[in-house]
Amino acid sequence: MTRSAKTLTVNLKRVIAGPPGEVFDAWMDPKKACNPWSYGKTLGLERKPATVFCVIMGSAGAHFGRILKLATGRRLQHTWMSRSTSGLESTVTLNFKKHADGTLVSLRHTGLPNDAGGRGHEDGWGHFLGMLESHFK
Repeated sequence: MTRSAKTLTVNLKRVIAGPPGEVFDAWMDPKKACNPWSYGKTLGLERKPATVFCVIMGSAGAHFGRILKLATGRRLQHTWMSRSTSGLESTVTLNFKKHADGTLVSLRHTGLPNDAGGRGHEDGWGHFLGMLESHFK
């Protein structure tokens, strides 16, 4: 985790035992229990830029965002906003690269508030990457 006075950045990496296209597809499919979209009720998630989505995650509340960039099987970039971001729009970027053991997934979440809610995203994204890893075991 990188911190400045007001914001912080979460950087996580996982090697997932599957080819990049399949790992990307699993991450994007709300019907598969290995991604944030499956964690609650997801509305509006489409695989195209400018799509606005909402994920209602039970006690964690609603999370909103919009797809900024999408290269199927390779990259996803979207905004992320919730009460844990203090209502600020932050940016999540995931890269899916071929690796000798499957796919290297790199997740970078920038613009998070430097407070307990912002810091909690490291555990949150780690949880979802762990679910994705388990899905391919």
